[in-house]
Amino acid sequence: MPLPVLPSPVPAAPAHDPHQQIVEEAIEAVLSTVDLASVLERTGALLNRHFGQTRVSINRIGPQEHLAQVALVSDPRHPGQPGTVFELAGSASGRALADRRPLVVDPIDAARPRYREEPELARLGYGSLVSFPLVFEDQLLGTLDIAHPPAEGLLACCFQVARQVAHLVAIALHNSLMVEEVQRLNRLLGRENALLKEEIRQIKRDTRYIAESAPMRAVVERVRLAAPSDTTVLVRGETGTGKEGLARLVHDLSPRFNAPFVVVNLGAVPENLIESELFGHEKGAFTGAVRRKAGKFEQAEGGTIFLDEVGDAPPSVQVRLLRVLQEREVQRVGGGDPVKVDVRVVAATNRDLEGMVAEGAFRQDLYYRLAVFPVELPPLRARREELRALSRYFLERQAALMHRRAPEVPEAVWRALEAHDWPGNVRELENTLQRALILSPGNALTLPELTGRRLGAPPAAPAAPEPSAPGRFEDEMRVLLGRALAACGGRVYGPGGAAALLDLKPTTLQGKLKKYGVAAG
Repeated sequence: MPLPVLPSPVPAAPAHDPHQQIVEEAIEAVLSTVDLASVLERTGALLNRHFGQTRVSINRIGPQEHLAQVALVSDPRHPGQPGTVFELAGSASGRALADRRPLVVDPIDAARPRYREEPELARLGYGSLVSFPLVFEDQLLGTLDIAHPPAEGLLACCFQVARQVAHLVAIALHNSLMVEEVQRLNRLLGRENALLKEEIRQIKRDTRYIAESAPMRAVVERVRLAAPSDTTVLVRGETGTGKEGLARLVHDLSPRFNAPFVVVNLGAVPENLIESELFGHEKGAFTGAVRRKAGKFEQAEGGTIFLDEVGDAPPSVQVRLLRVLQEREVQRVGGGDPVKVDVRVVAATNRDLEGMVAEGAFRQDLYYRLAVFPVELPPLRARREELRALSRYFLERQAALMHRRAPEVPEAVWRALEAHDWPGNVRELENTLQRALILSPGNALTLPELTGRRLGAPPAAPAAPEPSAPGRFEDEMRVLLGRALAACGGRVYGPGGAAALLDLKPTTLQGKLKKYGVAAG
């Protein structure tokens, strides 16, 4: 008869290991933050709480590897001062780092010290010391030093636990050092980025507007005065004088230079879309509005919006522009609640706004809001001394885009360029030079326009003869009828007849021939 199978006795739960509890507390306290000050403070508090009158010191190797710096001193009886720099040579920390293993000094001998720390620790009442090297991924970071009173016995008290805590501290110290390095690099990158942006801004200021004439120097000086504020600027000037470039200069010289610069040409946007383009729309505001869209004002948040051809704004848009300038808010098409915007406005026009205000085509209140700080751009013909500098700039820029060197400009070409009136201003000059560069494959710039016709203009049509005064109606009618009959060989009827040529009914033509006495062939 088989013996019954008795259930196995349930093993008794092992008693909780207090050293393991300390390690678990250390994991939570030390590895839960990358803040080095918190790591050090928590480490000292943990060891003091569990091992009594314990002096804890954490030292970091400095940039000079023969020196170390005290990062933490935790001693309930004798508070220490962190920040002290000491020589590793001759110290217990230096020996532990050199051997890459814990160094135990037990007992401390003040009379015949082996290491520099012993006399001071003995004076403070400590009898033993252990220095743990803090090593992470084969990199020496520093030491964790723990001192105990003579009667407690360091090795029996906390050596094994402290060794595990030292490993955790090494990980935390490495993480903190990495965070410090990342922060240092971020600060360095930030400074370099700021310097680079300032250099780019300087390049833009130096190249976007060539101000070698008195009128242009006055313009740039006005821009420098207005740029730091949020004042609305109205740029005026003929077509092609570079109003958008001047608006960008205002933006680049302002505190908003890091924010967006948004360009809207009010003369190029269809009237039925211009409100949505400027102020945005809500989903379902009109057919095709399948989602909410931010307008140009919202896209320029924190920066500058350039309203080109502002004189072409429809009356409905003028009203909403006035609200933006007064209230600093927009209302999306189909929306209810206004949206606050922080945007600087620079407007431009080549139209006579004062005349438009007098005629009622432009709102007077909007005009005064826009023309807070007007800037007048002189035409190119009023600043001819800048023509050579502008030409070199355009040639070098366009040649770089074509991956070639800028050609030399013969003096004859310079004279031709300077003799022209440039009704299209800077834009015409740029286009003319781009075309000339394409047509000049060699090392010297040539201008086909030097043949005598106006630069940049299409070939002139032959002049029409001066018309003579017409004669009497009857005489002119007889001439017309005679020419029609002659062209058709005297035929009146049919597809090739005079009636078809003059787009008349044959019977009508017969009546006119009889009336004016013109005989058919």
